[in-house]
Amino acid sequence: RLRQRRTEIPITRSIMDLDGPIGPDLSHPDSVIRLASAIHRFRCPEISPEQRISYERSFKSASENHPETQAALRKADTFRTDLADSLVLGNKKGAHQQVIKCAKEYLPLIHKILLTCKVQPEVARLDERLFFNWASGLEKSKKFIKSEALMFEMIMVIVCQALGTAGAASDACIAGDFPGAGRELKKAAGIMKFLAEDQLPKWISRGTNVEDKELPVEASVGICDSFKTLFLAVGQQMAIATVLVKPGIPNYTLVAKLCLGVAENLETFVNTIRSKAALQKEKIDPNFFTLITFQIGLHNALCLYFGARGIWEGKDKYGIAIVMLSEAIAAMATRRNVTSKGLPEISSKSPLKALSDDLTDMRAHMALVLREWEKDNSMVYFEAVPRSIPEEYKIKKGLMMMKPDEFSLEDVEPLALSLSEEAMTPNEDSDRALAEELQKRWNTE
Repeated sequence: RLRQRRTEIPITRSIMDLDGPIGPDLSHPDSVIRLASAIHRFRCPEISPEQRISYERSFKSASENHPETQAALRKADTFRTDLADSLVLGNKKGAHQQVIKCAKEYLPLIHKILLTCKVQPEVARLDERLFFNWASGLEKSKKFIKSEALMFEMIMVIVCQALGTAGAASDACIAGDFPGAGRELKKAAGIMKFLAEDQLPKWISRGTNVEDKELPVEASVGICDSFKTLFLAVGQQMAIATVLVKPGIPNYTLVAKLCLGVAENLETFVNTIRSKAALQKEKIDPNFFTLITFQIGLHNALCLYFGARGIWEGKDKYGIAIVMLSEAIAAMATRRNVTSKGLPEISSKSPLKALSDDLTDMRAHMALVLREWEKDNSMVYFEAVPRSIPEEYKIKKGLMMMKPDEFSLEDVEPLALSLSEEAMTPNEDSDRALAEELQKRWNTE
């Protein structure tokens, strides 16, 4: 599911301009923009089509004297069905926006139902049991997980909004709207942050009767925390592409720092998922982690490439620019093994095959720039070329400009419920026992 923008980027620089320098065009190529903005698109979670629940039927007795509650329950049923239908649209045009719309419509209602069961558990009795059956969007194989926890349902709906938003970012990237893609990824990061730091810890602290390893991976703190960092890193890739696609010479030194920031945050993502979600990581498609390894190496190499261009454009320290570009070329080469420097090998069956042509083009461009710089230095500047980059010219810390957007649940009021006197005849002790059982089942307290 590697998504790469294939539309041609308008070329705004001529190879030969009578008013400009004579010689080969050394401006950064379109291929570097496509490489820097490569993005992996995950599926959204799915609701099992085999078991369609009904809030209206389940709360029939408790809501029969409350028309507004009945209307809200019917609406919840409708919006849940709409969400379920939108989740199987795949990558059809507008599918991700439909997922976002349906999740936003359904979320306040499931929140309202959960709050209702929390504040009046003694009357929140079911005529039919509610089973919420979900499959992960991040796992390589589809397996539906069943739970009676309303909190589980609400968390998966929030996850749908997050992954739908990340999918919308992928759509924007493919269309060449890099700023729009960046905005969507900041939203997705904010939703994952909310899940990792607010909603999931609340559920865990109240106790859940489903083991963490049995839940979809998205319903874990470690995955949500790591994907918050991932979405911010990919959002910064979009910021880099936004700068590079503009006409003219960019601030290469700034771009170098942004590239290093991407690499650092992708490394943080990998470290977080290994330390906080090791079991869940094993369920995710390994091809995705191959792309992450590639992007870490690529952005480290691009940091050197753009750093060298920034020094060269400064009309000084040409020898340092040459050695930095030489190291960028080495960092862009295919690595000998998994522990050596360089990029993962792209074989005929590699998930990175879609990037192969652009990588070849970028390597050829870098070699051309190096030859031209070495020629100019030998004929004009006569700067000594050091064997390695002096410490004072190394970029030691990347720049991370992306921050997650704030996300929160909207305030809701509980629905009105009541039971007939006949239904309420059991003694107080049995009522309390039933309330405790309901709270345990729904994990609302």
